This record gives sequence, structure tokens and C-alpha cells, in this order.
Amino acid sequence: MKPSARDYEFRVFWDPVDEEFGAQVIDIPTLTAFAPAAEDAVRDLRQVLKTALEMYAADGEAPPVPGSRTAATLGHIGGKVSSARKRLAARRNGLKGGRPRKAVEAR
Repeated sequence: MKPSARDYEFRVFWDPVDEEFGAQVIDIPTLTAFAPAAEDAVRDLRQVLKTALEMYAADGEAPPVPGSRTAATLGHIGGKVSSARKRLAARRNGLKGGRPRKAVEAR
């Protein structure tokens, strides 16, 4: 399956030297974008990534495979993953009053 721009994971960071937000594709670290707002940096990076993927296809090369299986999975199903096991765990945790807490040893 050919990866799309939604399959890749981004890292957003603050650059104190330029005083701008930066966004970087984790699997292709040379692809970066900078902007005054984090959202703008991500939007610009998404466009850069789409262009890069088009260039890989035009050259007949395979782009780097997305390293994050979670990002690749979530990108194709809209960001929400639900399964019978997750629903059962959520129901059990709800009956107990929320998420289970770690046991603390008495000292």
C-alpha cells in the first residue's frame, strides 16, 4: 500500500533562535516547515510532504515507510479506533469509578 501524507507522524517544536514554531516529519527529518503559529507550521509541512510524495512517485522511488504503525492506522480510519476489548475495558473501568490506579505500597 502506498503511504499518503496522513500516514506520517509529525513533531512540532518551538525554535527559540527564530522565535517560530517548527514542524518535522519524524520518518523524513529533512522535511521541515516553520511558521509563527504551530497550526500553520503543520499545515505547511503537510503540503511539503504531499509534494515530496508526488516527487517520489514521479521518480519511481518508494518513499520512506511510516515508522509509526499507530499513525498509519489512525490516518486511514479517521483517528478513532474501537474494538470489543476496548469497549469492555471502558465499561469495567466506568463501573469501578474510572481508570485503575497503581497500587501504592505502605511504608
